Amino acid sequence: MELSENNQPASALIAVVGAGTMGASIAVAFAQSGYQVLVKEANDDFLKKGFENIDRLLAGRRKKGLSEEESAEIRARIAGATDYEGFADVELVIEAASENIEIKKAIFTELDEWCNVDAVLASNTSSLSISQIGSFTRRADKVVGMHFFNPAHIMKLVEVIPGLETSHETVRYALELATSIGKLAVRVEECASFLVNRLLGRYMNESLFALTAGIATVEEIDKAVSDYVMPIGPLALRDMNGADIGLAVASYNYNEYGPRFAVPALLSEMVEASVLGQKTGGGFYAYDKETRKRAGVNPALEPLLTKALAKDPTCEVLKEFCNKENLAESLFLSMINEAFLALQERICMPEDLDPALMAGLGMRSGPLELASSIGLPVCLAELERRSTICADKGAFSAAERFRPAPLLKRFVWAGRSSVF
Repeated sequence: MELSENNQPASALIAVVGAGTMGASIAVAFAQSGYQVLVKEANDDFLKKGFENIDRLLAGRRKKGLSEEESAEIRARIAGATDYEGFADVELVIEAASENIEIKKAIFTELDEWCNVDAVLASNTSSLSISQIGSFTRRADKVVGMHFFNPAHIMKLVEVIPGLETSHETVRYALELATSIGKLAVRVEECASFLVNRLLGRYMNESLFALTAGIATVEEIDKAVSDYVMPIGPLALRDMNGADIGLAVASYNYNEYGPRFAVPALLSEMVEASVLGQKTGGGFYAYDKETRKRAGVNPALEPLLTKALAKDPTCEVLKEFCNKENLAESLFLSMINEAFLALQERICMPEDLDPALMAGLGMRSGPLELASSIGLPVCLAELERRSTICADKGAFSAAERFRPAPLLKRFVWAGRSSVF
């Protein structure tokens, strides 16, 4: 498939399978850039809810200055379907269904049957294997990951992930297409949770370990991080996404990467107690059930912290090197280390890493810039110190969380104080 001189496909029909939160937002992202979009859902009821999601997103944009006329034009570019009859003329399909490999297998098997042989089939998966998804079709060379960030019609990043069999032409097309709708399109090699969510997972886990250890309160952790580099604290963010989602992702990463992605016991306790976040009216914070506005720290959290610490007493070791004064840097040290591991594995180009984290998470500085401002020798020395302390205390899983990336060592041994 070729893009024209103005970076638009000659036939601009895009299909999105799934009209939930992400699918609706992806549809709006393309429609507001002039593309004709076909949204497919399982039945009429789901499709109706999908268009309610789309209308809600457009209403939000009108509050921020989008005219009624522009809103109507965007809405008119989006059509709906409950079957694959109209998919024969589609040039790109983006699957935005649940993160379940069996569901994706069913969808991609159907897409392979109904779509033109030249159509590109993309998945919005945030972590699952593109190579495996491609194997469900007879066109693995035309299957690619296009991971949008929520909300897709606003957030600037799209991770483009080739599978083992994905062709260079397909990758180039996906990159150009994402760029044509105003996104920062970054090629990311296939790995569990890809780039941004992989690095995010390390920092999110560390925030839960610090909370469990009693190093700082919920509000102190979120404030320290927001003051340092993030638009929102890790615990408020976890409440938005849900502890159940957090546990599933953390468990998946642990299974893929091992001890350095150890799952915080607090997540399991929260899920068992149905203290999931905004969706249940309480997580780390309490929320008004109607408005979902924050109403202070959730009092139901305290007994769960006690249970989590009893399950993982090694959290106490963090007090040896983490305190309120160095809290923010402490939480990001693991993200910095993971960034060097990602570079070592050539998951992305070095110059793409910080822009991807900044566009995907809203960070004011990326992990490589943070590492350079702290000083690479300081980062290495602190990681080595923490790993040694944890090992000496018998907290071997925690020691692995701080084992320095070999590439970071090489930078320091070469006399480099910064990355670039």
